[in-house]
Amino acid sequence: SEVAREVARALAMKLLPAELARLANVRSVNPAAYDAYLKGTHYRQVLNPAGYDAAERYYRLALQEDPTYAAAWAGIARVWNGRHQMGIAPARVAVPEAKAAALKALELDGNEWEAHRALAGILTWGDWDWPAAERKWKDILALNPNSAEARQGYSHFLMNVGRPDEAMAQIERALQVDPLSVRTQSFYATDLVYVRRYDDAIATSRAALRLQPDSFVARNALSQALFLKGMYDEALASDKERFAGDREIAAALERGVAEAGYAGAQRRLVEVWSRRFGKPGGVSAVDLALRCLHAGDRARAIEWLERA
Repeated sequence: SEVAREVARALAMKLLPAELARLANVRSVNPAAYDAYLKGTHYRQVLNPAGYDAAERYYRLALQEDPTYAAAWAGIARVWNGRHQMGIAPARVAVPEAKAAALKALELDGNEWEAHRALAGILTWGDWDWPAAERKWKDILALNPNSAEARQGYSHFLMNVGRPDEAMAQIERALQVDPLSVRTQSFYATDLVYVRRYDDAIATSRAALRLQPDSFVARNALSQALFLKGMYDEALASDKERFAGDREIAAALERGVAEAGYAGAQRRLVEVWSRRFGKPGGVSAVDLALRCLHAGDRARAIEWLERA
């Protein structure tokens, strides 16, 4: 705040009343709380169950240091949004948790940008109120046009509502802003699958996985692109790499391959995942539907999609 005022004075600039108000509304920062917040944000962007768990621990550590820290509450809202979207937690649990944390953040600071970003996600994938969601996406991008994360989310929203050209423009802008982010590359790969640019999706998701081998979003984009290209050997190799640390799934894949190649491996994977469905750390109905398609079982895919 002080630096901004001095720069304006040195350049003989006259600050607008709104800018003066914003500079006057700067709160003191608890260094320990801020440090924990930064660590929480780092782990939240990993986009996997362990990352979300670590992120929530750090955000709550920040709140132990400063219970009025709105950004930490917003971070918790983002964690629950992520768990919901990735099928790590069911909507009936995740959406109320995300809403409560976002509203708590806004109660403490109505200008907390991350809380508004969380609400955009809740409106989109929790409440399914797409007109209100689009207004919120546009509002948060007006406040922070250089947020790669916001443009990723808005791009995903636009794909969902059937506006792929606009969606690609948003994700490409996110890449310009943050070209080395695994998260940005992973969402770009996902969008490339949606618009059937499978070769580009494969290259982009593999680039992201070189930076972060456990990126769920990049791995899912790679799996879909390889399957849709008919590159079943490569898709199977990707699955083996992904599930190398899960003995039950690794064994199921091997058994399925011996029985009926790639489709057999997918059938065996669906069997394991079906037993885990609805349990903590399990998989979503949509994930199961997609794998049923990979196995060639369209009837069961429809059943899982209807369940979703």
